[in-house]
This record gives sequence, structure tokens and C-alpha cells, in this order.
Amino acid sequence: MDIGQAIFNTITNPDVAYILLILGLLSLVVAAGAPGTGFAEISAGLCLALAFIGLVRLPVNWAGLLLILGGFGLLILDLKLQTWAVAVGGAVALAIGSVFLFQVTEQAARVSLWLVAVSTAGSLAFFGFAANRVIRAMRQPPRVDPRTVVGAIGMIRTPLVAANRMIGTAQIDGELWSVTSAEPIAAGATVVVEGIEGLTLRVRQVDAGDDNARTGVALA
Repeated sequence: MDIGQAIFNTITNPDVAYILLILGLLSLVVAAGAPGTGFAEISAGLCLALAFIGLVRLPVNWAGLLLILGGFGLLILDLKLQTWAVAVGGAVALAIGSVFLFQVTEQAARVSLWLVAVSTAGSLAFFGFAANRVIRAMRQPPRVDPRTVVGAIGMIRTPLVAANRMIGTAQIDGELWSVTSAEPIAAGATVVVEGIEGLTLRVRQVDAGDDNARTGVALA
């Protein structure tokens, strides 16, 4: 058996296909909530693609799949509403959809119940604690007035590329900012802040001796 066939046999296992689906959906939420990292986008695309390959070879119950997607939708909605009732409803829908993800027959395999319990509890914890705190932190105003950093020198931490809509992060005046640029900028490049777009700074790449950059600002 070659490697390709071995991988195919693995992802057509109901438990593996289910795990890939859940991981892909979680990564998709992270990518939507915190764009620009690149890792979440790649993880979401890879996991969902592999999950799709596995699911099309299995006796999928589409009602179960819709319940899983609806459960994730309710969990995402709870991030805005901040009410445990919606989160619990999403977790229940996720659990029921997971149990009935595959058609029930004597021959057909199904997702292990312990795996359903772990993924449901993990998803609820992810949305209830981790994602919730990250989004709250992102919504908090920065400790530094954005107007004071115009002209400041900084260093790119997350590269600005077309795949991420030219959005990344940069360390400027001791703070990690979301930044955007008209052109791609690699990680580690030196940039100067040219303006503000909401809470995102507009930057451009500069040389060390750029006269338009503010002097005396140390790179973090």
C-alpha cells in the first residue's frame, strides 16, 4: 500500500473525518476573528479539504451535518450576544449532529460517543473562554493613542501579503498593532506609520535612514 492510499484510508475513517471537520471549523472561526496570522487560514483550508474528501466516501446524514454547522453558528452568535443560553443550545445542536453525522445502519461505522463528548465540550470551552477572551482583548482600545504613533518606526511581526488582504501585525512603540500597507511587506522589515484607519495603522516599508520617519523610536 502506497502513502497516498494509506492517507486516503485514514481520512475515510469516520472518527478521523469528524475530527478534521471540527478542527477545520474551529480554525475557520479563528481565521475570521483574527485575520492575518496565516496559520489559521491554512489550517482551516487543509482540514476542511481533507474532511470533505473523507465525508464524500462515507454515508453522511446531511441533517446531522447541518446540525453541526448550526451548532457552530450558535456558538459564534454567542460571542456577540454573550449569553450562555445560546452557547448551550449550540453545544446541544453540535452534539446531536455529531451523533447522527452518519446514517445509522448495521454495517455503517459511526463517530465514537467519547469523541463526540470531547469535541462538544472542547468546542464549548473554546468559544466560552478562549475565543471570547481573545475577541474581548481585540475590541479593547489600545493603551497608546493611535494619533501619537504616526511617524513612528516599527518592525513587522506578521507579514503583509495579498492572501491576507495586506493585513498583518507590527511592533510599534512597545505595542503590537494591526497594520496594513499598499504593498507586501515581509516579517522583520522596518516600517513607518503613515496614517490610521480605524484601529489599524497604515504603514510603508522604509530604510534605516528615512527622513520622514520619527527618530529616536526603539524597535521592540
